[in-house]
Amino acid sequence: MEWAVFVIIASAALVYAFMPLMRERQVWQEVPDSRNERVKSLEQEKASFLKALKDIEFEFASNKINNDDYEKLRNHYRLKVAEVMKQLGQEKEKQGGGESTDG
Repeated sequence: MEWAVFVIIASAALVYAFMPLMRERQVWQEVPDSRNERVKSLEQEKASFLKALKDIEFEFASNKINNDDYEKLRNHYRLKVAEVMKQLGQEKEKQGGGESTDG
């Protein structure tokens, strides 16, 4: 009788111990590359500045802002877009994805 209880408990323990080996393999999620995140962030920033420029053009065309404000805002956002594009170029060069200018 004692042997039967021992066999049952040992069998249950073995099944419990080997259960993780019988499951499907889990793929660990890779850590996102901070450079890729930086590029995505810069691209989103660029898109928002370009949208702001488009909105300013619309506001000016609708006579909702005067010429002086239009010029100031347009120049401000154009500079912001240029800065972001420069940073994007630098990030892409760091990643090795920069375009070659060799003919």
